[in-house]
Amino acid sequence: MFERILFATDFSEPNLKVLEYLSQFCELGVEEVVVVRVINLNRLIGAAGGVNINEYIEVCQKEAESKLVELISRIESFGLKAKPVIPIPAGDPVNEIIKAAKQNDAKLILMGSRGRGLIKEILLGSVSEGVVRKSDIPVMVIKHETYVKRLFDRIIYAHDLREHSERVMKYVKFVADKIDSEIVLVHVVEKEEKLIEDKLKAIEEELSGFKFKTIIRHGTPHKEILRVCDEESATSIFIGGGIPETVAEKLSGSTADAILRYSKVPVFVAKS
Repeated sequence: MFERILFATDFSEPNLKVLEYLSQFCELGVEEVVVVRVINLNRLIGAAGGVNINEYIEVCQKEAESKLVELISRIESFGLKAKPVIPIPAGDPVNEIIKAAKQNDAKLILMGSRGRGLIKEILLGSVSEGVVRKSDIPVMVIKHETYVKRLFDRIIYAHDLREHSERVMKYVKFVADKIDSEIVLVHVVEKEEKLIEDKLKAIEEELSGFKFKTIIRHGTPHKEILRVCDEESATSIFIGGGIPETVAEKLSGSTADAILRYSKVPVFVAKS
């Protein structure tokens, strides 16, 4: 399922924290890691005139090439195949990461997050959030403050009983089967909603054979999911990344956006 993954890097320490978990991806059957470093031309927007873009790109490419050699070597030390995206792309990071994933037939995009200041994160959004919104393949984001030792030992499977949450099921089952994970199925009933018991029962039946428990909460979805994550000492969150449907979601972002922004454990988001 995840034979080839794309690792998007900026060489920062928070981003390279992802390497600490590569051996665990080997357990999922990962065989090859494609590494992409994007020269962020968005940084030049609004810069003083006279910037020679071609010269800027050339300098950044030379700097990145030497770092990529070292990074590829580190990845290969885990017994994985590794290759860089060459030539090093320049442009908008989100679009270039998506393009690299498609061109290399990656099955998963793996990213580290700097965990920027909250206000800046909300106003501008992060590259990881942008990739999650635009990617057709699953994305896993590992925050720099992640403290878990085993990513998949105890999975929160956030389910709102809609179709985009159901699409995540195959990934939850695949990982749980490979790792012998414990699954915590979480459904949050929002204000003025009613629990659709037959739908929940069908989901539970599909998880039979795995170690799982169900937790039902009432309130704001992302807050309750994160609260359960803390209470259950979960090691990662799996959630569907659907298109915003309500007015509130369109204005402030989806539940997946909020989980990405506030979660301290790694987050796996899938649309298909």
